[in-house]
Amino acid sequence: MAAVENAYRSGVSVKLNAGVNPVSGGMVVRSLSLGKVVRGADKDQIMNVVEALTPVLDYGLARVERTEVTVLELA
Repeated sequence: MAAVENAYRSGVSVKLNAGVNPVSGGMVVRSLSLGKVVRGADKDQIMNVVEALTPVLDYGLARVERTEVTVLELA
C-alpha cells in the first residue's frame, strides 16, 4: 500500500515561566501558541520571531517547542 505524506499543520508553542507554585515548588508554565509557521523555517528564524515577541509578554521565556503534523494519505 503506497502513501503520500502531506503537511497538515506547523506551529510553535512558546512556554513562559509564570513563577513558582507555592505548593509543589515547581515552575508554573503558561503557553503561547503560534500557528501557520512556514514548514521550512529553521530554528534561527523561529527564535528571531520569539525573541521579538518576548518584550511584550507578561512572563519570561522558559522554552520553545516546534510542532509539525503531517497526514499520510493513500496514493
